[in-house]
Amino acid sequence: MIAAYFIAPVIKSPDESFLDTSPAAVQPRLVAAVIGLALVLGTAYATRETLDWNVGSREVVLMVVGALIYGVFAWMFNGQTFNLPSVSQVSLRPAAVFPAFFGFMFGPAVGFMAGAAGNIVGDLFVGNVSPHWSVANGLIGLIAGMARVMLDEKQSLNVATAIAGIGGIVAAAFFFANPDTQLSFLMGLSALVGAGLAIVLRFAFPNRQEWALAALWGSAGVIVGPGLASMAGIWVNGYTLSEAVLGEFIPAAGPSLIALAILLPILIAVYNSVQETE
Repeated sequence: MIAAYFIAPVIKSPDESFLDTSPAAVQPRLVAAVIGLALVLGTAYATRETLDWNVGSREVVLMVVGALIYGVFAWMFNGQTFNLPSVSQVSLRPAAVFPAFFGFMFGPAVGFMAGAAGNIVGDLFVGNVSPHWSVANGLIGLIAGMARVMLDEKQSLNVATAIAGIGGIVAAAFFFANPDTQLSFLMGLSALVGAGLAIVLRFAFPNRQEWALAALWGSAGVIVGPGLASMAGIWVNGYTLSEAVLGEFIPAAGPSLIALAILLPILIAVYNSVQETE
């Protein structure tokens, strides 16, 4: 992340990318990222007995592949191409499905690096750097990889359903509590709709619980990761709580939740089909 600050101005002039490399801008973003990384390490330590955090050559290859795929798609849908109404440069990111997929299928370490490193790659394409949002994208993959942290699948589904449902309800409540917001009605309810779609999967496809498990834990990752980054914006950027929720969290999480609920089961079905034919 630190290296990215030196690379970004070479790729695109700060006059074009609006990258602020002043200590006043860089320091709080890096501190927020370090806090997020400490949370990642704490999670790894706390779940070391139930989840596989080992990283070998296979995992490294998957991390690189996942980061490149996510980085390219994140660049294709960057804020200069598909900009969403927000207080910062929030972009449309259906590519959030990739860190969730890599985390769910190959473990939390792979998912985290696919999301975090992939976001850095995507940011560098446009010459900008956002360390705490890179950690947030990594958390999407990490949390999706925690789907099997509980041996009881039903309990795992219940926990993920609660996180996704509460996140969607809170976002919708903030939207209705602030009628003067510039968000459209559809965007304001997008987090609730996306979380609802993931929950529907659980009951609509009882014979495909893997889809629900992946979509719900991926949705939990989208709620927690961008949620923490948005809250960090209160300190990093001086936003109010309403600005953080309505101006960053909902535009970032809502469309991602909808895309994830639709695309992740398709991606898993295709992957499993290919595996069966080999």
